[in-house]
Amino acid sequence: MTHPFSAHVPGYGPVTPYRDEAACPDLPLLDIRADAGAADKRLPDLAAAIAATGLRDGMTISFHHHLRNGDGVLNAVLDAVAAAGIGDLTLAPSSIFAAHAPLLDHIARGTVTGLRTAYMAGPVAQAISRGALARPVVLHTHGGRARDIETGRLRIDVAFIATAMADRAGNLTGAHGPSAFGPLGYGQVDAARARVTVAVTDCLVNELPCAPDIPAAQVDYIVVLDRIGDATRIVSGTTQITTDPKGLRIAAMAGDLIAASGLMRRGMSFQTGAGGTSLAVAARLGHLMADAGVTAGFASGGITAPIVALHRAGRSTGCGTSRASTWTRSTATPTIRATRG
Repeated sequence: MTHPFSAHVPGYGPVTPYRDEAACPDLPLLDIRADAGAADKRLPDLAAAIAATGLRDGMTISFHHHLRNGDGVLNAVLDAVAAAGIGDLTLAPSSIFAAHAPLLDHIARGTVTGLRTAYMAGPVAQAISRGALARPVVLHTHGGRARDIETGRLRIDVAFIATAMADRAGNLTGAHGPSAFGPLGYGQVDAARARVTVAVTDCLVNELPCAPDIPAAQVDYIVVLDRIGDATRIVSGTTQITTDPKGLRIAAMAGDLIAASGLMRRGMSFQTGAGGTSLAVAARLGHLMADAGVTAGFASGGITAPIVALHRAGRSTGCGTSRASTWTRSTATPTIRATRG
């Protein structure tokens, strides 16, 4: 049975039906943004940064979600935007969590009228499902979001990048600082293609202790807050191994399927997400690999505690986060053997 297909959705625009990869035309990539230089880029507050970016009604602003339910930057920026009298914005965060409930007030007063994201949970998701936003919300995968930004299907006017540490020139890292959250992967594509990039940090230093996740060339302004959020709330909700019997059953079946497929062998690679069921799959797979004496070549993520545990137990010679395109490999084959339990 063929269902009618609308080629245009009000509030969204033209719609292209899904086609398999072979039938999809290659979209050209946008050029990497112009070099922002290496001068001291500090501004006194978010209000000054918003004014400097030229943000105005109808534009699109973006955020990443590495702090997950502990993020404080999105709320702080929207409060400053509303105070500046700017509205009709499209919000393009990589994810929305319960901590972002104040967004509903900004939707109600018209500060935000559009939303594009890969994941929503909590009060915002519940309100959106009841029709709180007049325009259709665009949901895409994390990879699809990166592709849309790189190809210009999603054009970001101003990217606000929460960063755990920054130097005065604008080199950024998420791996060090009081609010450290790990590699700054989700924000890389935003910083590289946004018209303007604002780094928001609570730890400003003269020089980073590591290579930057995002280079100074892609950062225009820096704002220092007392806190960018609460990193202790990264592990909450979906980033804990599920205790739901159905989720655990799914995880057991998925692990057993991987083992039965013939692909669980020395040098294998695998990726799991950061959701509760995915974490349970990683734990299950670890037990199966230990029983079979299998060591993977690398594991990709969402790098979470179960993946790190596999690496430390000698079940993987390397691990990395696919979103950050940052890989770490051990210099020697681990000698620790994994045990069950």
